[in-house]
Amino acid sequence: MVKLVIKWLIFAGVISATCYLPGISVDGFEWAMAIAAILTLINIFIKPLIKLLTFPINMMTFGIFNLLLNFAILYAISYFVPYYHIHNLLSGFNASVIIAIAYFILKRV
Repeated sequence: MVKLVIKWLIFAGVISATCYLPGISVDGFEWAMAIAAILTLINIFIKPLIKLLTFPINMMTFGIFNLLLNFAILYAISYFVPYYHIHNLLSGFNASVIIAIAYFILKRV
């Protein structure tokens, strides 16, 4: 249980760190923690189904479509969570790459 809380706090820190990219803003660490929880739930429950449905496209693009999928999920979260804003598409894409790398590393630890 302690490892789960530590991973959640680290993931929230990564989301807060993406605020240093121009065009990304989070209004406080508590909202970064909420976004980390939402992203984790989406990655656990919804993303495997989306990956299964988009498997042929993913195979044709050698996995690069996953980056677009991560960006779409992050952009949808910014649309529904009022305290997380993506003002620039390029910054949102860069943030989704950073968050995907961090999630991959935290999942392996």
